[in-house]
Amino acid sequence: MRFVIVNLLDTSKNLGHFEIHRKQNHKIGGEMNDSTASQFKVWAFLRRNTALLSHDEYRAGHVGFHCGNTRRLKGIRGYTVNIHDERADLGRALAATGAVTVENEPQGFLDLWDGFPAVHFDDRQRWTQAGTPEPTRATEDGLVEDPDWTLSDGPFLFDRVAPTTTQFRSYHTRVEEHVIQPVLRAEARPYKLVQFFRGAEGLALDALREQLLTEYTPLCSTFSGLNGLVLNLRDPDIDAAVQGYYPEDHWCFTAEGRAFREAFFGLWDGALELWFDHADAFVAARAAHPMLPTLNELERGLFSALWYVAVDENVIVMPNRQPAPDFYYR
Repeated sequence: MRFVIVNLLDTSKNLGHFEIHRKQNHKIGGEMNDSTASQFKVWAFLRRNTALLSHDEYRAGHVGFHCGNTRRLKGIRGYTVNIHDERADLGRALAATGAVTVENEPQGFLDLWDGFPAVHFDDRQRWTQAGTPEPTRATEDGLVEDPDWTLSDGPFLFDRVAPTTTQFRSYHTRVEEHVIQPVLRAEARPYKLVQFFRGAEGLALDALREQLLTEYTPLCSTFSGLNGLVLNLRDPDIDAAVQGYYPEDHWCFTAEGRAFREAFFGLWDGALELWFDHADAFVAARAAHPMLPTLNELERGLFSALWYVAVDENVIVMPNRQPAPDFYYR
């Protein structure tokens, strides 16, 4: 399967360019120009090592040290790390406003993970070969492979399978990305929501995709104060991101690993990423939307489950969806 991604930088080159494309985002798939590129995008849901770390300690370890090494994965084209804010009552608070639909949020969803990196590569091969060392350290001998480059903190940072192994539990999934509205990043911490959803019973993935792209996301893209909107559809093949990336004896391919992953991915079929300046802006945008009844009706027909998670987004490598440059890009 070939996933078509909108060929746009995840940056705001200038406001005029941004405003022009906002007016064109009714096009299917958010394809705001005639040029498209295919990328391999992976979300990796990770739970912390609870025996060693609190949620905030995990945040420091992941963003502070781990990303300093993983940002050097060979061929990486984009990298963000999303840490959830631990607010288990967000769904109830949003639903209580009367402006936001929340249905069948899985109990204990935030207990299953602490953060999820999102990484972009040009294709599957580059993703599976991302751990290949390359010269990045300048020494008296010139540019060499860094002997100190390591991912050995993983078993201590993440949910270790057993004390006798360095493997840790993870939920890696490939997602099909559609940039509906490019992200406009101010020089301030944004408010980012991840809107998880599970398709309505009996609604095929192709039909869900079509309605999301032609009816639902065009409406969402007209929210006032919206600074970015990206649709992600989970690949139904739960091995799409791990086959060839992990060795065949990895936990994810064991009976336990497969059961864990099937249960987790069975909770949701996709997610919208929405960026605003602050938390109240999202509720205000929905409440004031002239087509809120239509939006609510679409949600009732499209989704059997719909809920929200607020995340602290850390941009490690700005996503670059243009053709790869001929130099080392980070």
